[in-house]
Amino acid sequence: MSEKPTPEEIVGSHRIVVCVGTGGVGKTTVSAAFGMLAARRGLRTLVLTIDPARRLADALGIETLGNEPKRVRLPADALEAHGDIELHAMMLDPKGTFDGLIERFSPNEDIQRQILDNPIYQHASGALSGSGEYAAMEKVLEMSESGDFDLVVVDTPPAQHVLEFLDAPRRLVEFLDSRLVKLLVHPAMAAGRWSVRMFQRPVQGALQLLERVTGVGFLEDLSSFLLAIDDLSDGFKSRAARIESTLLGPQTAFVLVAGPSREATRNAGVFLDHLEDMRARLRGVVINRIRQWPGEEPAADALLRDEIPGAERRQLADALGDANAADAVIDAVRDFACVANQDTRNVEPLTRYAETNRCFFRRVPEQRRDVHDLDTLDQITAALAHSEEKLASP
Repeated sequence: MSEKPTPEEIVGSHRIVVCVGTGGVGKTTVSAAFGMLAARRGLRTLVLTIDPARRLADALGIETLGNEPKRVRLPADALEAHGDIELHAMMLDPKGTFDGLIERFSPNEDIQRQILDNPIYQHASGALSGSGEYAAMEKVLEMSESGDFDLVVVDTPPAQHVLEFLDAPRRLVEFLDSRLVKLLVHPAMAAGRWSVRMFQRPVQGALQLLERVTGVGFLEDLSSFLLAIDDLSDGFKSRAARIESTLLGPQTAFVLVAGPSREATRNAGVFLDHLEDMRARLRGVVINRIRQWPGEEPAADALLRDEIPGAERRQLADALGDANAADAVIDAVRDFACVANQDTRNVEPLTRYAETNRCFFRRVPEQRRDVHDLDTLDQITAALAHSEEKLASP
């Protein structure tokens, strides 16, 4: 790999690519484009979305996604140009994934059924802190180690949730090792059954009231759940450590997706700080939906200052047959030039960051229409494949 890797080198030299960023920047579309880029290199590729919205299915032109990989049907011309492309997609089902973990870590079927049938597990699975996010990373690890795929591209949720996603393995271990769990589980293990007498009087009264109001044996269910889950804690902690090691190891690359607005670039800067604190391996920055002036040179200063020579104005008016129409066209072009210049200025801090940290940097131009099929997705993929110096607007 070169000192400053390209997206093609990234997908060819890693097992997992994690696309992160704030909401509303087109991260799902960029994830799908990375999947297409890898598949066209002959890699068996899976794009896994953790965002419950159906944007990935739309971008890949398929009807539905589920918790099992689904092969994307590509147009005949793509297959002729690139051979037998293997591109798959799936959308995470956190509960189904976590149920699978219970089955895997249970020492026997009795313990497994105690947990899966327990009302506490079924209706309050949040008792395991970060269980949904942990399940997400478990699925990523499972797919990357399955042998079915050369690369897994992960489309993460918006930023307010992705931090939980990245921290999930550590938080789960902290919960299982917490003083609360030890206080609840080990006295119950010693007694062999739950006893309300172990609680201090205020807690005892609250739990008894809860039992009367709900009409269920809350204490018994909680006791059964915690005792059963304690048998699985070593397996969860071992797997969580492996997930974190994989997430932060050399086989995983993070790619930051950002928008060109001032607010989006500020949010991206905060996100970069968090990735650095975690020692995550950021390998690239993608600016999506940027407005760019056509060609390699910026818009002329005369246009930006509204100093178009009279002769050129008259020539345009003659071509359009109307002087007012010519003025309207010039105003619209000037407005776009100003916006394009502003976008370029807004992303300069991210450009410098990528250069300093030897990350690839790509600008993906704003498309003329929403990305909802493979043809439009091809334009995003092409933008990733081109160097930023040669990138042309669509």
